[in-house]
Amino acid sequence: MASLQDQLLKAGLANEKQSKQASKAKKKQARDLRKGADIGETAAQRAQQEQQAQAKRSKNLNSQRDAEQQQRAVVAQVKQMVERCRLDLSAGDLSYNFVDGKAIKKIYVDAQQQGALSRGSLVIVALDGQYSVVPKAVVERIEERSSTTQIIRAEVTSDAVPDEDDPYADFAIPDDLMW
Repeated sequence: MASLQDQLLKAGLANEKQSKQASKAKKKQARDLRKGADIGETAAQRAQQEQQAQAKRSKNLNSQRDAEQQQRAVVAQVKQMVERCRLDLSAGDLSYNFVDGKAIKKIYVDAQQQGALSRGSLVIVALDGQYSVVPKAVVERIEERSSTTQIIRAEVTSDAVPDEDDPYADFAIPDDLMW
């Protein structure tokens, strides 16, 4: 028994060109089914979907790159503020001990800087493995920009109400008492 295509050719309702186009389309459809492509999907639709997916990937990569650039800009701003506003510690002859994580570190400062550090008006900033002493106002601006910068502050306690029966209430104990 002859196929429908052969019957249409014999009857003169189709020509060889139409027959070849139909067989090519049938083979293409079978190939697409094997590869898992949707039959109703045209090449233009697939290209458009791929283009949309590529645009989405590009947009995600651009946003990640922008976030990284913004983070680097913030780090550069913090470095610049610390470099510009840090105090000169070269004349320091008194040691000031502070806690950095679990380690006790030591920097050398003068008497005025030591008092300001213990009162909290000067603050130590750890940046790139170095410790810098900067004013409290600069640290507040640094904290606005970056929460990851390591800042070491002296714990300033407010003066508690003394006992009425305390015989030493008239004698103030200095914060920077050296033994």
